[in-house]
Amino acid sequence: MPQLDPAVFLPQIFWLFILFGLIYLFIAHSAAPKITRVLERRQDQIATDLEEAERLQGEAEEARAAYEKAMEEARAHALATVASKRNALKLELESEYSDLTGKLAAQAAASEEKISAAKNKALDDIRAMSVDICRDIIRAVSGLDLDEKIVAPAVNSRFDALKEKANG
Repeated sequence: MPQLDPAVFLPQIFWLFILFGLIYLFIAHSAAPKITRVLERRQDQIATDLEEAERLQGEAEEARAAYEKAMEEARAHALATVASKRNALKLELESEYSDLTGKLAAQAAASEEKISAAKNKALDDIRAMSVDICRDIIRAVSGLDLDEKIVAPAVNSRFDALKEKANG
């Protein structure tokens, strides 16, 4: 094997140093700066991306806080609107209730007046019939034909006493 021949050790070592020196110079001046620039760009890109991510996260937090504030304001507004509508409806219903109560009270009073008028008319009719019936009874029992002016005060006084007893 020629590599193990001691006579060629020195030229092999010489060319080894030359070759490694050239490779070192190539790497140091050509490849290493490119690799360094790529790594620096990569590091800068990572730093920029991290800064952008932090900025976006801050914006997202601000947006979330604004959203929560807007939602809270919307809830408060909705509750206020519901309470306002509820109060308006309550006032409207109370107004309608009082109007209806007034109308019903007026109708009840009118009905009571009609009933009272009908009752008084019926009592007056009964009173008139009572006078006639009493005259007929007196005529049938005693044979006397009394005038209405004589029988009416007696019937009216008895009728008024019965009326007071019924009302009182």
